[in-house]
Amino acid sequence: MTTMTRALTIALLAASCISAAAVEKPASSPPATSAAAGAQFTLRDGTIIIGRTELKAIEVITAYGTLSVPITDVMKVRVGKKSDRDLKAKIDRAISDLGSKDFAARDQATTDLAKLGRLAYTELRKAANSDDLEVKERATKLLDDMGVVEDEADIPPENDEVVTPTFIIAGTIKLDTLSISTKFGTLKVAKKDLAKMSVGEAEQVTRAVSVPAKATAGKMVATGIRVKRGDRLAVTAQGSVNYRNYGGTQFSPEGSSNYGNWNENIMIGALIGRIGASGSVFKVGERYNDKIEADGELHLGIAAVESAGNYGNGEYKVRVQIQPAAQ
Repeated sequence: MTTMTRALTIALLAASCISAAAVEKPASSPPATSAAAGAQFTLRDGTIIIGRTELKAIEVITAYGTLSVPITDVMKVRVGKKSDRDLKAKIDRAISDLGSKDFAARDQATTDLAKLGRLAYTELRKAANSDDLEVKERATKLLDDMGVVEDEADIPPENDEVVTPTFIIAGTIKLDTLSISTKFGTLKVAKKDLAKMSVGEAEQVTRAVSVPAKATAGKMVATGIRVKRGDRLAVTAQGSVNYRNYGGTQFSPEGSSNYGNWNENIMIGALIGRIGASGSVFKVGERYNDKIEADGELHLGIAAVESAGNYGNGEYKVRVQIQPAAQ
């Protein structure tokens, strides 16, 4: 083959390859759409919904502009109290009325704040440091009457928050209503009714609570922690309490046999629990780990006669973990 023939052949082959590549190049595929994100949704009233959202991104208006966060980068969303104007106004009005010159208004404000519970926790903490003695005393009593002080990480924030693996974005989430697909159908939830959304697998709940001797002797106090049948409840407790009625004995969460049993299976002074308003009381002690057989709110208390609370001191410091049942 001559040099000229060889050159011509190579040129023809190259052109053929270029032409074939142009013809065989696949058409652009349509952009991939992300699958619905599985999530756990916790409502203000404690209801937990397991479902999926079709949101592709969450837009947050911040002091530095609007950010769009891909749902794949979102770990958790917490809805702030400012997203519910009626709730925020009710809390602020009640806090203000704690110092009203009108006795009836002060009493009504105290009742309203007691019903709001942890939703008003932050404002009550501030009010408890007020220079107004009336406001200070009422706010302090309301905090004491809660019985169990939750980990502040779970107290509703003022602004909306979007938690990512690298930082937390605070601002206002551009969303009025959220559609949640569940096995029972699609639910429409107003943002103001949503407390938290955890994206991905159901989130393990961890709380640090205090069970004071005065507020919980012989009484079961609601913790604000809700569980469902099949969830695993793990509790560890430490600390000590004492009551003048029982000779000033220092009790541990396990209780003491010095004064007999509170009931057939639980000793005086032991940390006790209950699920829901009418569930059976069980011993928690220093350690408890078991599956839950009912839906409801976790209540905690101390096995003692209720009148002992008038002469009680100390507290049990409790760590609660809820591992949601597999969905």
